[in-house]
Amino acid sequence: MRAYDMPSSSPVRRPDGGSPLSVRHVIIENKEGYPSFANGIHQNTRSLVTEQTLSGEASRILFLSRDPFGMTVPAGIRLDHIPLDGRRILGRTVSLSRRSREAFLDGADTRTIFHFHGARQPLLVPLTRMLRRRGIPYVISLHACFSHFYDRAGRLVKPSTALYVRLLERRVLEGARFVHVITALEQAELRRLAPKARSVLVPHGVYSSAVGGRPGFVDRPGPAGGSPVFGFCGRLATFHKGLDLLIEGFALYRRQGGAGRLVVMGPGDEREALAAMARRLGVDTAVIFEAPRYGADRDEVVRAWDFFAFPSRLDRWPTAALEAQILGVPLLITAEAGMTEAMARHGAGLLIEDLTAEAVARSLARASSLDSAEWQAMSRGAHRMGCSADWTVVAARLQALYRTTPASPALSDPMEATDGSPVL
Repeated sequence: MRAYDMPSSSPVRRPDGGSPLSVRHVIIENKEGYPSFANGIHQNTRSLVTEQTLSGEASRILFLSRDPFGMTVPAGIRLDHIPLDGRRILGRTVSLSRRSREAFLDGADTRTIFHFHGARQPLLVPLTRMLRRRGIPYVISLHACFSHFYDRAGRLVKPSTALYVRLLERRVLEGARFVHVITALEQAELRRLAPKARSVLVPHGVYSSAVGGRPGFVDRPGPAGGSPVFGFCGRLATFHKGLDLLIEGFALYRRQGGAGRLVVMGPGDEREALAAMARRLGVDTAVIFEAPRYGADRDEVVRAWDFFAFPSRLDRWPTAALEAQILGVPLLITAEAGMTEAMARHGAGLLIEDLTAEAVARSLARASSLDSAEWQAMSRGAHRMGCSADWTVVAARLQALYRTTPASPALSDPMEATDGSPVL
């Protein structure tokens, strides 16, 4: 059972006996174009709100969108759609209509907490200004939205977008009660953009012990006949996920005498280009492209893999990798994912040491050289690491932070309208 599939019979847990928190999770429509069940921000927010609802908090989702059906939630979770009406500049909404502002604030007071999911949204500026003028606290979860600003050497590669954040959203970030980050890399990125922002590092979960208990582990012998199955599951976003590096690295590994197959599974418009790359490199018979699968169907496929290969350039703490670990599949992953320290501690996989095809090929070769005992130990380590990503624990930590983190000193700064929009 997924963390966001909340059974109607689930008991409410409130061990502290206190009054419930009123938490409003705010998602502003983005342009990714993926369905709600495949949208990472939607998935993580659903999971968090489910845990908070189970624990007795008065949590809901405010979905600001032109499409009232653009986000789905399970039974028992409250979702309020707020029309994304208002002034637009260059296709982005920069202020809300009075009707939408009133719906956004309806019933909120200084005891309400607004939890924004994502940044790099011009609408964050007037919305948080509106809250600060009323003394209403807010927090922000970044969801890796700054991951493409800097390369692995720390060089700025998106100067115009970084300048936008520093000029317009820095004050938003520094005025938050706290900014929730999921890796140390993301924390470092935030410090460069908004040095006074108060950050808390709480990695996301991937399952719910409150709903389904701790996932079980099924032991297996490892790669059969010295022919490992490497797999990738996720959006087929070539640059973002490093899929060009994966296919080029796999082709190099095969040319150097490596055995095995590569399975690539997921949604996206870049499938044909990736298949053409495999044909051009002469590995099309060893690279299998699978249609996207979800839930138990996906798990059935991934469980048969020997390694989950993920040479991502931009992901932070990727859910797909954690889901593979839950199934006991070791990782081959880049440092960009922010999992290096945890992976080493649990013995959960191998690091891809650079963002090159050569580094991918070396990682595949090293993985294929493991004997059965080494692979089984790594599989058990992967399962341990995946089981540490429990949404029940994550939600409890964030709920404690809601209650105990004092207001940001920036809340006392004078507030002025700077974009000409009406301020309630």
